[in-house]
Amino acid sequence: AALLVGTLALVSNYMVRGIGGMATSLRQIGMFLLNKAPAGLIDLFNDKPGSGTKTWMRFGMGWFFMACFGMFLGIWHRYDPTALNSLSSVGWSYDDGSMLTDYTAIFFSTAMNYLLIGAALIAISRSSKGRLASEASASMVAVLLTASTIGVLLLPAIFSFITLENEANLLETLQNISLLLVSSMLHIALFINVLITIGEREHDDLSPTTWFLVLALVAKIMGMLLIFFGELAGSTQTVWMAERVVSGWVPLALIFAAAYHIIPFTAGKPVWSESMQKTSMLFLFITVPPFFLSSADGGELLQNVGAILMTIGLLPLLAGSFNMVATAASNPERIVKSPGAFAATVAMMLLPIYAVGGFFTGMDTFVGMDKLGSMAHTVDTGFTSTVGSLMMLAVIFTSYPLAARKKLAKASNAQLAVWLTLIGGVASTISA
Repeated sequence: AALLVGTLALVSNYMVRGIGGMATSLRQIGMFLLNKAPAGLIDLFNDKPGSGTKTWMRFGMGWFFMACFGMFLGIWHRYDPTALNSLSSVGWSYDDGSMLTDYTAIFFSTAMNYLLIGAALIAISRSSKGRLASEASASMVAVLLTASTIGVLLLPAIFSFITLENEANLLETLQNISLLLVSSMLHIALFINVLITIGEREHDDLSPTTWFLVLALVAKIMGMLLIFFGELAGSTQTVWMAERVVSGWVPLALIFAAAYHIIPFTAGKPVWSESMQKTSMLFLFITVPPFFLSSADGGELLQNVGAILMTIGLLPLLAGSFNMVATAASNPERIVKSPGAFAATVAMMLLPIYAVGGFFTGMDTFVGMDKLGSMAHTVDTGFTSTVGSLMMLAVIFTSYPLAARKKLAKASNAQLAVWLTLIGGVASTISA
C-alpha cells in the first residue's frame, strides 16, 4: 500500500514541479521509444492528429457492441436454457452460461477502458497542440491490447485440443501473463505518450481530466504488476488490495476523467467547485471503493481499517458527482440538447445511488457475513451496465465527434439510446 500511494504521490509531485534539466533528454528518449519501437510495426500506423484517439474509441465501440450482444445472449439463455441448442448441428455446445457471463464481463471492462481512456486522450490532445505526442504509438497500443485480450479469450479453446500435465495451472499462468504483464507493458507505453503530451500543453494548469487519467494509468499499471507478482509470491493480501485498485480506483477515475471534460465542455462553464474536485481526486486514491468487493479475511484490525476506508470512500464519489451535476445545472439547456452531456449528467446523478447501495451490500460481503445474498453482485452489475454504459454513450456521442471533427448523424437517435439505457438499467437493477 505504501509503495502504491508513494508512487502516486511522486508522479503527482513531478507533474506539478517538473523534472528540471532532465526534461529535454527524457522527452527525446521517450519520443524515440514511441516512434521507433518496435521497429517496422509502428510504421504501419497513421500519425495524423486525432488518429490515435479515434482508434481507441473505435475499438471501444467494437468491444461495447460485443458486451451488449453477450449480455443479450446471457439474458436469453437464462429465460430459455434450450434456446441455442439448435446450434449444436454446427459444433456449438452451450454450457450453463457461466463462460458467456465471464466473457461478457471482460468485454464490458475492455470497452470501458478503451472508450473512457479515448475520451481523456482527446481532452488532453486538445490542450496540447491538438494531437498526442505520438498518434501512431497510441493506435499501435490499442491494436496490441485488443490482440492480447483476444488471445486470452482463445486460450481455453486452444487448450481443449491438447493434453498436458498441470493443464489448469499452465492455462492460468498464461492468462495472467497475457492479461496482466503484457497489458501493463502496453499501458506503460500509453503512459509515456500521455506524459510527453502533457509536457507540450499550451497552459501551465493541469485539467481535472489530465489528473484523473494520469493517476488512473499509474494505478492500473501498479495494480496489474502487484497482482502478477502477488500471485507468484502467494501473497493473498497483496492480490486482494491490487484487485480493489484495478476494479475500483481505475474505472471510477476514468469515469470522472471523461465526465470532467464532457460536462464542462458542453455547458461552456468551468467546474463548479475546485475544492470538491480536489476532494474527489485525493480521497478516491486512498480509500476502498464500494464496488466489486470480495471477502477480506485479514484479522479484526485490518477489517476495521478497511471498513473505515470504505466508509470514507463514499466521500469522493458523492463530491465528484455533485460537482458535475452542479456544473451541468449552470447551463441546463445545452446539456439537455447534447445527448453525450445528458448521458454523462444522468450517470453522475445515478452514481451516488449505486455508491450508497454498494456500500451497504459491499460491507456485508467485505466482512464475510453474506446475509444479503447476491445483492452486492446485483448492485455491481447495475453500476457497470447503467452508469458505465451511460458514460460510454457520453463518450461516443460527444468525444468521438470531437476527434472525428464531425457532428452526430441523428441526435434524436442518440437521445433515444440514452433514455433506453437509463430506463433499462435502473429497472433491471430494481427488479433484480
